[in-house]
Amino acid sequence: MTDPCTRAAELRALRADLVSGQVPSRIRFDREEVAFFRADPAALDREIARLEAACARSQGRRSRYAVTPRLRRY
Repeated sequence: MTDPCTRAAELRALRADLVSGQVPSRIRFDREEVAFFRADPAALDREIARLEAACARSQGRRSRYAVTPRLRRY
């Protein structure tokens, strides 16, 4: 498996290209050509978040913090 930090950066770049409309796919049938890009932006965002969390864990950082109870002394 590749480094999650590198893969997250690649997917963020792909997401930027997808949003800007720069990622077409072309299929040609005889004389007809069709351009499309099939992607699920929500799934792409989830994968980026998962890879960013894996990247943070591999570098010793926490991505989520637990809520700790605090006592107030009056």
